[in-house]
Amino acid sequence: MQNNQNLRWGLIILVVLGFTFVLYLNYDSKGEAPSKTSTQEVSSQANRSSEETIANSSEASSQTDESEQESESDVERTLDVDTTNQSNRVAVVPSQSSEESESSTENSSDEESTEEDEVSIEISVSSSESESQEEDETSESDSEAIVASSESSSEDESTEEDETSNAGSESSSASSESSSQDESQEDESTESSSESELTFDDIYQTYLMDENGIEPLDLDAYKNMADVIDQTLTEFNVNSSEISLAYYNFHNEEHYYLNENELFTAASITKVPLSALYIDLINSGEYQLDSELDYSEALFEAGAGNITNGPLESSYRIEELIAEAITHSDNTAMNILKAEYDKEFGNFREDILTFAGIDEKPEDFLNNNLSSAYITEQVLIKIAQDESYNDLINLMFETSPAQLFTSYVNNEMMANKFGRYEQAVNDSGIYYENNQPQYALVVLSDNINQADQFLEVMNLRVNQWFRAHN
Repeated sequence: MQNNQNLRWGLIILVVLGFTFVLYLNYDSKGEAPSKTSTQEVSSQANRSSEETIANSSEASSQTDESEQESESDVERTLDVDTTNQSNRVAVVPSQSSEESESSTENSSDEESTEEDEVSIEISVSSSESESQEEDETSESDSEAIVASSESSSEDESTEEDETSNAGSESSSASSESSSQDESQEDESTESSSESELTFDDIYQTYLMDENGIEPLDLDAYKNMADVIDQTLTEFNVNSSEISLAYYNFHNEEHYYLNENELFTAASITKVPLSALYIDLINSGEYQLDSELDYSEALFEAGAGNITNGPLESSYRIEELIAEAITHSDNTAMNILKAEYDKEFGNFREDILTFAGIDEKPEDFLNNNLSSAYITEQVLIKIAQDESYNDLINLMFETSPAQLFTSYVNNEMMANKFGRYEQAVNDSGIYYENNQPQYALVVLSDNINQADQFLEVMNLRVNQWFRAHN
């Protein structure tokens, strides 16, 4: 009850103070004291208000507990408000009495409403300002980003263009270098491919090998070139004293000799060094290719060749005589060349030794148609390594008919000059690949069985062993 009375008096005092404050405001605004009528009206209104307040006090007292509970619940709800933003924070004041609770509740609600409005205004303003600022900042940042992007884009494009240009030029130069390297590699490839393009059929007369039952060389059956030669001698029952043999490898300058200094009947193999001597005379200006050399009956010798077997003439050109002596082994052409040389320059055999680089002059060699494998080999090495004798080499490629060294090895690969006289069967030649000399082989024989077959197989096996190891 004491609380209810206190509440009533508190409300009365509040009402009186409120009206007094209103009168004061009116007086202050007009500059005059309020009239008695108005004072009375205020008093009566105050009395009526107090009665209404007393009449409603019971209701207010009954509602006090509910207000307190609601206040407590409001406080609890208020505590749940998000406190992350200071402008949204609400101050909480605990109630001391029921009257104060009502007034504070009303004031609180008004203040809350006002504060909420202010807060909402502040929030909206703040939000709008922040939004505006954010928009401005966003706009500025977007503008800056666009500018930066465009600058970056232009720089990137410029850089890319420069890089592309540089890459293009580098690619172009690299392409040209690669192209030149490719062309160089193609040239090398062409050279190596031309080597690899040679097949077994290109090098060997396979049809004749098949016809005669000649098998390709079993490389595993031999240790080296000497072994190849020795086993071939054994196979044909040839005594080493019956031949003079010389082999030379142009790649590694390897030699293989067998009775290389023994003199054997030379037969027609002498025609190669004699022709070489005439080439030197032509190159020195002593003769021309079309210079005419005299023929006489004493110089005639039966055999092959167009001069020997054609209408005989009083003279022949040097070019024709050399060609017939080499390609057809024409003996009459050889005799015309010998007679002219001996008459003008002395014994041609002595000059052959000089041509071959041999200082010793054996009497048997000078006075007879003899030679050794070594002398002949030295002549072949010299003409193969000196371009001035290319025409002579080409004539040796045309030696006809193909036989001995060129029976199984294609005569387009082997430049040779063979010779026969009575029991003597000889051959000398240079094997070529890609216009380069590979090896030289000379075999002179006298009175051996199966001499032709022996020389044919000897060169075939030497060739196969050489190609397998070079």
